[in-house]
Amino acid sequence: MVLFWFIVAALAILFVQSRLFQRYVLRRITYQRHFQTKACFRGDQVELVEQISNAKWLPVPWLRVESQLSTHLHFQRQENFSVSSGQLYQNHKSFFSLSPYTKITRKHRITCARRGWYQLQTVTLTGGDVLGMTNDSEQIPLSGQLFVYPKPAQVPVHELPYHSWQGDQSVRRWIISDPFVIAGVRQYQAGDTFKQINWKATAKTGQLQVHQQDFTADRRLMIYLNVDDAEGMWRSVTDESLIERGIEWAAGAAEAVIDHGMDVGFGANMPILGTRESVHIEPRGGHEHLLEMYEWMAKLQIERTELFHQLLEREALSGFSERDVLIITSYWNDTLEQQAERLRTNGNAIAVWLLTDQALGNDGDPASAGNRITSEEVSA
Repeated sequence: MVLFWFIVAALAILFVQSRLFQRYVLRRITYQRHFQTKACFRGDQVELVEQISNAKWLPVPWLRVESQLSTHLHFQRQENFSVSSGQLYQNHKSFFSLSPYTKITRKHRITCARRGWYQLQTVTLTGGDVLGMTNDSEQIPLSGQLFVYPKPAQVPVHELPYHSWQGDQSVRRWIISDPFVIAGVRQYQAGDTFKQINWKATAKTGQLQVHQQDFTADRRLMIYLNVDDAEGMWRSVTDESLIERGIEWAAGAAEAVIDHGMDVGFGANMPILGTRESVHIEPRGGHEHLLEMYEWMAKLQIERTELFHQLLEREALSGFSERDVLIITSYWNDTLEQQAERLRTNGNAIAVWLLTDQALGNDGDPASAGNRITSEEVSA
């Protein structure tokens, strides 16, 4: 008889605790997840931080946190954590055990293997009783995001096109002296005019001294990238790695131009995530503009919005002039040459960088041996 009542009491306790945990195990459980940084470059490591707290008297024997993340975010192995990967997404599971009034912070090291815009959307919390007889689940929305910028390629700046008109940016090489920018004085030379004489410096030195004009150029570079990985491509891009390399070439050229204090813009027959139009960014200067370009490049979808020659034709019809134009494409034909000629006729300088299979070698450096760029430069 004692054994009978012991069994009844044990079953009653198990039933009560299972109902108790099923009802209250996720009460006053808060969960947060965020990236330590907003943006990074391809190949960089970042931290994904998880914070979970139990703000009640009842302990949580076990808690499983599940979510889906892109397969291009590579996690390092660690305890109480598992990842199962598919083709596009990976299931990320974390396991916790929480005492009453406890907060746990866990950090995961992630390697960003590919350019992109990664958003944290939802996680599912599942908790239960000690024996696992019952459990309860809850889905929590998240708002974290990470921009993985393309890694700028080391590009040969000297192969970028340039114009020879006067402007505001001092340059080291000889272009045309700007009469409005005085760099100093020098001795009089044959051919100098009397208007150039610096009379104060002449009186001070006892020899004829003239103004030394600086050499300046107002450079605005527009970069166009063709998403077609081969001539005659039907609709879908088959060699995405080649186009990714083209994006990194464009990022490298933009960075080089901005670092020289000049303006740069970007266009491509590709859309930004959530849109259907070709991307277009007007040339501007400054570090903030460069970061904005990186962010747009991170959001690029590798799919075609229009034929590349149509994009160039529309740009030529816009009538802009006195710009340097860099075209990055996997092929070149008479149709593209025709549109490039229209841009030249408007008074622009053109350079063409050809993407080939060799572009995937040598870390994608366009200046590397065996990965030469076909470049054409014409001064207006």
